[in-house]
Amino acid sequence: MKKEINPTDRLEPDFRTFLQKELLNRCRKNPNYSLRSFAKSLSISPSALSAMLNSKRSITPKMKLRLGTNLGLQREEVLEMIALQDGGQWHERQRLQLDTFAVISDWYHYAILELTHVQGFKGDPKWISCKLGITKSEVNIACERLVNLGLLEITSDHQWKDTSENGFITNAYDELTTAASKKLQKQMLELSIRALMELPLHSRSHSSITMAIDPDDLPEAKEKIKRFRRDLCSYFEKKKKRKQVFNLSIGLYPISKESEEA
Repeated sequence: MKKEINPTDRLEPDFRTFLQKELLNRCRKNPNYSLRSFAKSLSISPSALSAMLNSKRSITPKMKLRLGTNLGLQREEVLEMIALQDGGQWHERQRLQLDTFAVISDWYHYAILELTHVQGFKGDPKWISCKLGITKSEVNIACERLVNLGLLEITSDHQWKDTSENGFITNAYDELTTAASKKLQKQMLELSIRALMELPLHSRSHSSITMAIDPDDLPEAKEKIKRFRRDLCSYFEKKKKRKQVFNLSIGLYPISKESEEA
């Protein structure tokens, strides 16, 4: 019996992105899952699969059909994916938006960029994997997307440079940005809860304040929070010694229902 693929991953016009997402989904469910395991399930060599995932080898229509059916897709679904991409309906702008969506919907893309500024940084997927607590496959795929988007530069002598610009990767159209933002913030909150439960007080800061305000003042509050975030970030970016990557999350939300007018 063939495995059912998540409906949200079906009919992904870019087949390489489809494979990347499926590998990441499996890695999230099982941290010990590897590219070698994925290749075995697809009846393909790890080196060939790695080349496909890293854009070093093209994926022919015949190979797409073989890999897609091995993953549980119907033949007609794979053929439709091929038609969408190879039939000229999959434009470069849409490809960029999907890559952008992937970047902003997983927290570790940002963390990888920030790690490049940390003292003792090593441009080694295994080192990055250990530092962030993610799989090597997640690191490799994230780095490829960052490079493709122009957010990360890896020179011929293996020097890594953060080439991102603030705000660039949130310029996808509204539907993607909203969904990606929700996913990203959910991940950040989960990381914050983990830190709250596992890290000693001297290694973290969790605080909150409850206050009564007029909801009409929310736009002004959001602007003040935004300025605070950016000012704090600018302050620490000027420091020469940066040893770890931290995340700052600020939440301002109602915990009481609005009073009904008489």
